[in-house]
Amino acid sequence: MISETDVMQIIVYAGNAKSLAMNAIKEAKGGEIVAAKKMLEESKSNMKIAHQHHTDILQTFASNPDESANMFLTHAQDHMMAAITVTDFTKEFIDLHEEMQELRTLIRENR
Repeated sequence: MISETDVMQIIVYAGNAKSLAMNAIKEAKGGEIVAAKKMLEESKSNMKIAHQHHTDILQTFASNPDESANMFLTHAQDHMMAAITVTDFTKEFIDLHEEMQELRTLIRENR
């Protein structure tokens, strides 16, 4: 049986992953690329834990077809999908800010 605690783990870790990813974007925007990359890695670690809890729940469904899903689980999955999306885009934003920073440095050096 799937407990609320199992489902809550997805919400907690996915929420952490999303928050860390959003903060990583802010760091990158402020020019702190190293800090941003570190936060992104921490975000990915949290996402991995959320994903493992989700996998465990899916295995419960696979082994017990009579197991019922509920809105709380749907809410957790929504959190996880949003966190995955934000984490994926964060990598792109960090790369973009890093490139912009490098271009600004080149422009200053060539004035």
